[in-house]
This record gives sequence, C-alpha cells and structure tokens, in this order.
Amino acid sequence: MSMAELVAAGAPELPEGYFYRVREESFGLLNVEIRRQGRWFSTRVESCPVRPGSWPTAEEAVVAACCRAAEWWGRQRSDAEALKAARAWHGDHDPKGGK
Repeated sequence: MSMAELVAAGAPELPEGYFYRVREESFGLLNVEIRRQGRWFSTRVESCPVRPGSWPTAEEAVVAACCRAAEWWGRQRSDAEALKAARAWHGDHDPKGGK
C-alpha cells in the first residue's frame, strides 16, 4: 500500500521527508511507525501498536494506528516547541534586576 492509498483510506498526510512503516510484531500485533527519511537510512520518530483482529478489516486497523501515531507525534512536537520557547526564561531572575 502506498502513502497515497493510506491517506485516501483516512490516514493523516505526513510532511515531506516522513513516511509510515507497518511491521509485524509478536503476539499478533502490527506496529505502525512514522519514520524520517535520512540520506542513507530512516529514523523512527513515533510508533503505535495495533491488533488487526480487533478491527473489522486490516485496513481500518492500520489507518487507526496511523492516526494515533500521528496524533502522538504531533503532541510530542508541540511539547518540544513549547519547551524551546520556555528556554528563553531559564536562569535566575533577580528581583533587583541585576545579573
């Protein structure tokens, strides 16, 4: 299944340079990963396990896991941006205005 087919089925579209990877795990689970493509290899940025037997079709199971992984990844990215903005406030804050 291509990225376009996953998106057409309901999975969130990922930014340029990112893709989904579906892997079979043990105990009847699939693991849906969001990966960032590097020059020679890719790096996992988020993953979500899913049990296909719990869904009417395997496609619905994979799309639901894609949605969950994208939601978790989005939350993680916004938390990282908030932390980056908060770094401007790190340090001692002298009530007299000194250093």
